[in-house]
Amino acid sequence: MSKTEVENFLYAKNIPFESYLFSEERNQTTTPIFKTLVLKGNKTGPIIALVPLNNRLDYKKTAKLTKNRKIGLPPIEIAFELTGYPHGANTPVGIFLHHPDYLFLFDATIYQFNKIAISAGERYKGIIIAVDELIKLIQPIVADLLQSE
Repeated sequence: MSKTEVENFLYAKNIPFESYLFSEERNQTTTPIFKTLVLKGNKTGPIIALVPLNNRLDYKKTAKLTKNRKIGLPPIEIAFELTGYPHGANTPVGIFLHHPDYLFLFDATIYQFNKIAISAGERYKGIIIAVDELIKLIQPIVADLLQSE
């Protein structure tokens, strides 16, 4: 399997990761999947949020945290223009590689795990990466971003 741009970037930075396909069975208790959401704030512009796959982002909390009056998901074609990644392949590592000036937010539940799975920048391809390595690389704001259940 050929390496994605994200995998090549991590390899060059000497950051360990494990490649896998999202179709493979994974124990989500120990290595949960986090999804990358591309948002747009009325004041800040692009915001990249990383949240657990089965949770919902709280837009009000996120807007308050980022000092936006309003935030939302832009249309898919705008998200592609902002990130260079198609829907389903957005990845915080790849977006950071091309747009380090964007505002990155990670949900605080990330601290509950040693490693998480994220997109590798192509549909159905993922990587497992240590949480501390990912945070050290991207230096996001880590906060409670989720809707209460």
